[in-house]
Amino acid sequence: MSGTVRRVARPTFLCLTLLGAALSGTLLPAGPASATEADANSAIAEVTVVGEHEGPRMWRVTRNDHSLWILGTVTPLPRKMIWQSSSVEALLPQMQEVLPAWPSIGVGANPFTALHLYFVWRKIQKSPDRMKLKDQLPSALYARFSALKARYAPHDDRLEELRPMLAAGRLLDDTLDASGLTFRNEVQKTVLRLARKQGVKIHQNKLKVDDPVDVLKELGETPREGEIACLEAIVTRLESDIGPMQARARAWALGDVDTLRKLPHTDDRTACLSAITTSNRVRTLVERAEDDWMTEALQALRENQSTLAVQSMDRLLGDQGILATLRAKGYQVEGP
Repeated sequence: MSGTVRRVARPTFLCLTLLGAALSGTLLPAGPASATEADANSAIAEVTVVGEHEGPRMWRVTRNDHSLWILGTVTPLPRKMIWQSSSVEALLPQMQEVLPAWPSIGVGANPFTALHLYFVWRKIQKSPDRMKLKDQLPSALYARFSALKARYAPHDDRLEELRPMLAAGRLLDDTLDASGLTFRNEVQKTVLRLARKQGVKIHQNKLKVDDPVDVLKELGETPREGEIACLEAIVTRLESDIGPMQARARAWALGDVDTLRKLPHTDDRTACLSAITTSNRVRTLVERAEDDWMTEALQALRENQSTLAVQSMDRLLGDQGILATLRAKGYQVEGP
């Protein structure tokens, strides 16, 4: 059974990466570029940032003598980039805690639950009626999807077998890989590894999913029209925004926050989020996870002398972003 249980990491990850679509933007890249930016970057074949890069300087949020240092990240990042972490290493000895960007996910350790998750996951990968993707999509949308598949994933025949939302996510992965980008964001992993090495406490709440099998089943019952809307949103982005996504990744690697500010940071994942949050259980989990980080950040500012936090640039920047919210609450915010 142990081999099967290990394989359950994938459905558990889906349960909370379809949640993760809401949390960290991995199902749909955040922030559409303007038409001008898209046109300017449309000829970029692959991100060319290679070697070691430090990324942007950190923000410092203060009140009295309490400080919260925030390292902003973006997803996706250049696949060949190596993150240079010397500034974080130098700062960590002064920190009392490290606050990761998102809570950890707990679904329990019961091996029978894990096995049940695995079989439910196997079942929901395809549409309930086992229709091919071609037969589920409007012909014009399928033609657009097929054009992207032919360009970025010509050998991925499994796309035709998946339900629309999972096919969209898989095409997104294939396209980013072909464009020199990756969702494998090692920045937070490196921060947490360095914190453990230096003996700094990691304060990461655990988002407990009490009924993971039911959550996964409800995700499997997502209305087809919602899934198709999600797929269409991803297709639209992949048709026009690969260049801007690469520009964002390059700007982060080079520490160019001015460029990151100029690119929009609005949350443009509405279609996919609407699809996965038709379930009350899923919607509640998403809302809890979104609220946790700010609650913990404010607590750290009250109780700790110094805290290091990690958070997505999409949530940090903009008029409704975390930094603006902290300023509105009376904190001083300094940064790049």
